Amino acid sequence: MSTPRKVTRRKFIQLAGGAATGAALASVAPGLTSAAAASASKPFGMPYVRQNRKVRVAVGGWAQQNMSDLLEQTEFTKKTGIDVEIVLRTDTKETELTRIVSAVQADTSPYDVLDFEDELATSLSQAGYMVGLDDILPAEMWDDFSPEMLEYSKTWSSLDGETFRVIHNWEMPYWWYRKDWFDEKGTAVPETWDDVKTMGEAFTDKGNNVWATEDGLIKGAFLNVYLAWVTLQAGGNPFDVGDAYKQALEYTYDLMYTHDVFNPASLQKDYNQQNADYIADKVAFMRQWPFFGDVARSEDNTEWFSDDKVAVTLPPVGPGGKAGSTYPAAWGFGVIRTSPNLEEAKELVSFLSTNEVAVQAMKVGFWFLNARKSVLAEAPQDNWLVQQMKMYTDAGVIGVRPFHPQFVEALTILEDTASSYLTKQMSLDDSMKQAKAQLDALK
Repeated sequence: MSTPRKVTRRKFIQLAGGAATGAALASVAPGLTSAAAASASKPFGMPYVRQNRKVRVAVGGWAQQNMSDLLEQTEFTKKTGIDVEIVLRTDTKETELTRIVSAVQADTSPYDVLDFEDELATSLSQAGYMVGLDDILPAEMWDDFSPEMLEYSKTWSSLDGETFRVIHNWEMPYWWYRKDWFDEKGTAVPETWDDVKTMGEAFTDKGNNVWATEDGLIKGAFLNVYLAWVTLQAGGNPFDVGDAYKQALEYTYDLMYTHDVFNPASLQKDYNQQNADYIADKVAFMRQWPFFGDVARSEDNTEWFSDDKVAVTLPPVGPGGKAGSTYPAAWGFGVIRTSPNLEEAKELVSFLSTNEVAVQAMKVGFWFLNARKSVLAEAPQDNWLVQQMKMYTDAGVIGVRPFHPQFVEALTILEDTASSYLTKQMSLDDSMKQAKAQLDALK
């Protein structure tokens, strides 16, 4: 098991600063040794003799009530004798990273269990701040994960073959379209990159600022997400700065400036602005994360909403094939190495990782929705979000989010160089040369 790495002032600045500028939003599956499996299979329900046991778990404000309800309904404290205090983590990943780095270097911890996202997972694992979990995870858990969740966990929740995060929120962008518009024009929903190129003729009306498609591509939180999936659709990883990345950039540029399909103003928009344009009847087809479904169905949009305005289809397939058409991002639970309640923290994470509790969690709130087999089997089949996740899972279109070991620093490099090309400030060759040189300097 690794030990915390001493972080120099320079590395601290790289970690915290990299997150601030870049943040948005093994060949076999991780497994258990026989001894670990036997340990993890012990039933809950027998409190330890020691009294006054406690654990602090940090979650985002949006998840506080769900977490409280879950612990109450599963009777974790009654079964284990461990009191749980739910505290709020800071509101951004960069401030959270700063808090944890400072605390761990002082051999303390602001909480014991942390609910955290991909960007923080990369930084904290590389620094050696998270506890390995394989010896306490239920033996049943890995068999319950879908193949896509297993691949994701190997890449984003493990380091050197050791699992340090158990994901519970696992979701991907969906492709939304105005079915009412498509039906009116007799236009087929695009199934390939080539199909997307023809959409400008049917839907783009520059005079009225209506576009066939749009995205949120502003730097600092959004452009890197787009670059990752469009390069994945091309069959590669953008951090390789190879042929697939070049093809993805050229495709995006041509959609904007040659085919009049993709609104170039996307480079100055975030997701809220993108959603507002769609609801204002300015966009026919778009990639967006699941939260848009709740936005469209909110009370503010009651007069506008109808099912045929927010239809969901499978992603258009790129040169890389359908298996890399989209990718999920995730949140999950981990244990901070300097936790003052280390034993209790491990017991809580082990408890939350069981199949039974995973199903109960999903029923408490969709913050706990993922593609575990037991979760999808028990999820309400008439719910739009469950339907979309099952459709994408069954279609085999979910790939693994492109990874770089110095993720937050690397994505900033890609954003800066790609935006220079997409705003016509730099040639494609120069953009790629600069990206390649700066990424090589990180090694």
